Amino acid sequence: MKSFLILLLSLSCSFSYSQNDDETVYYLTRTMSLEEYDFNTNSPTVPTKTIIAQKGWRFTVDQPNDDGYIIKFLKWPDDNNLKNQTIYATVTTAQVIDKKGKSKNINKETVNYYQISNSDYNEYAKKFLQPNPSLSFVTGAITVPIKIRPGGDKVDSEGNKLRPFDFNGDINIGLSFGFRIRLDKKGKVFLIPAAGINLTSISIDENTVKNGIITSKTNASSLTPFIGFIGEYDNFQVALMTGWDRLSGKTGENWIYQGKPWFGIGLGYNIFNTSNNNPSTNSKEL
Repeated sequence: MKSFLILLLSLSCSFSYSQNDDETVYYLTRTMSLEEYDFNTNSPTVPTKTIIAQKGWRFTVDQPNDDGYIIKFLKWPDDNNLKNQTIYATVTTAQVIDKKGKSKNINKETVNYYQISNSDYNEYAKKFLQPNPSLSFVTGAITVPIKIRPGGDKVDSEGNKLRPFDFNGDINIGLSFGFRIRLDKKGKVFLIPAAGINLTSISIDENTVKNGIITSKTNASSLTPFIGFIGEYDNFQVALMTGWDRLSGKTGENWIYQGKPWFGIGLGYNIFNTSNNNPSTNSKEL
């Protein structure tokens, strides 16, 4: 039973990849009237200025206040309706003198802010999630706490295998990279071919190092290259990894697993943003 539990642990490997998170963006699920907000008075502008914010427009929250939230819309191109540019900011033209003493006109953008009520925000504002690209480069770390080392066929004079089957828990951490490939239209199924290198602390003893180089149990350091695949469905992941440990010096020359492949199989639940609840709109963030 104990051996079975240890073998079950050998199917464990942890892995994580980093992706950049941008400022949280929301979108409106219905068209509504919003008042422009003046930070100089901390109240709606006087006289009141209102806009008709269209369903699907994206915005970020600047800050909450007693009556709701102060927001600003993202800047987007719309050749069919240039007025939309003024939703994001008010453009003013000023005349300045350059270093050569010549006057020129420059345009200055002043971002416009609007107030949305608590009730409208809670009911009609939804978080905008960027669609998963079909191919993206990812980096991170993979740690394999338990490695399976296949045995060899050669035996000694007493019939014992010179390189027996083994699994152990080496301490290792390192860098990895891969390509995250989307396999479906909904953005739930991914395949990540990955590779990297770990710095590993390996437990060795007189049984795994030949010719009396080691007389008692100790640890040795190894640089471990590895490759593998991570399959992902709706953030649940299965990893298949293989790598090669190499010790330095005479210890490495006499270590029975020197340069021999090990295998790791892992199950995990990682946080990847694979959902896509983007609104149907032709507005586009710049």
